[in-house]
Amino acid sequence: MDAKCLMLATITSELQKQHEDMNAFDMIEHLKTLYQEQARIERFEVSKALFSAKLSEGSLVSPHVLKMIGQSQMESSIEKGLKDSGLGNREVTPFMRIRVVGLSYKTRGEKPKEGIVTIWNPTQKQRQELVEGEAYAIAGLIPLGSDSDVLHLQTRGSTTKWLPLSSNAKQQFKPFFSSRKSIPLSSLSSIPLSNEFDVVAFVVHVGEVYTSNQQKKQWVFVTDGSIMMDKLLAICFCSPLIDHDSFPPINYNLTGSTVGFCNLIKKEKDHTNHVWVADANENSTYYLKFDSQHCSHLQNAASSVTRWASKSSLIMDKLKEKVFDIIGDCKA
Repeated sequence: MDAKCLMLATITSELQKQHEDMNAFDMIEHLKTLYQEQARIERFEVSKALFSAKLSEGSLVSPHVLKMIGQSQMESSIEKGLKDSGLGNREVTPFMRIRVVGLSYKTRGEKPKEGIVTIWNPTQKQRQELVEGEAYAIAGLIPLGSDSDVLHLQTRGSTTKWLPLSSNAKQQFKPFFSSRKSIPLSSLSSIPLSNEFDVVAFVVHVGEVYTSNQQKKQWVFVTDGSIMMDKLLAICFCSPLIDHDSFPPINYNLTGSTVGFCNLIKKEKDHTNHVWVADANENSTYYLKFDSQHCSHLQNAASSVTRWASKSSLIMDKLKEKVFDIIGDCKA
């Protein structure tokens, strides 16, 4: 049995799919990168919790001291693990992760393939000039595997070329990009399941954090005033479980704010409670201000939602009651 077969036999099926096309050396380097980043994230979260810890007025000193000792011991344990693995002094490799879609000729009927490209050590030119919505001829990609209909590829910034297609060249292909826009709740039925969408909404309630499958999860309930029925969207945010006292995925203070959410994933609707449902993944983000180029497409919707919310206090109270009914039923 060669080294590659032995290594594949000792890792999970998901990691096997990612590494089946690599040789043994590339597998080792990629696994080092994966777990080095995970350990550094854990160390960062513990350090952040340690440095931000403070004794609340009126609280007992002993439990606070024990908590800080525990966090300090955890940080030391992670440091030792990094050092024992030879990763203590390693630099984290910068990368860009880009979602792409293959172009389809107008004369053909094939379904375009989607992909996620990871560029390790991207060049300054790549960071500045790769633009969402542009078409490129790409060279130097290495396949990592596929997840259902999505290809996973990687490359190094110094070995890949991204050449923009000319306007004449793009005319050969079917339309491949739609400019971003905010989708009102009244139009969510037009978004296919598992597709991404952006939305601006007023936050009605930020739920308590709970743990599931080694993740912290938190539900955020929002509305936008665009629809009479099914007024609520429930968004599930997740983050890795570092410790039970670390920061929640979403700040509770967002309640009562107009927020722009980008790259949410549409899920099956909750027909029992008449609530739309979406997931926030690692590509999702949210905005409280809308003056940057990344969220300028949300400006008009944000103004509209804010005006509506300022005149709709009675509706908000009813929606809060509905949310508490849903949460109560779930806990029961």
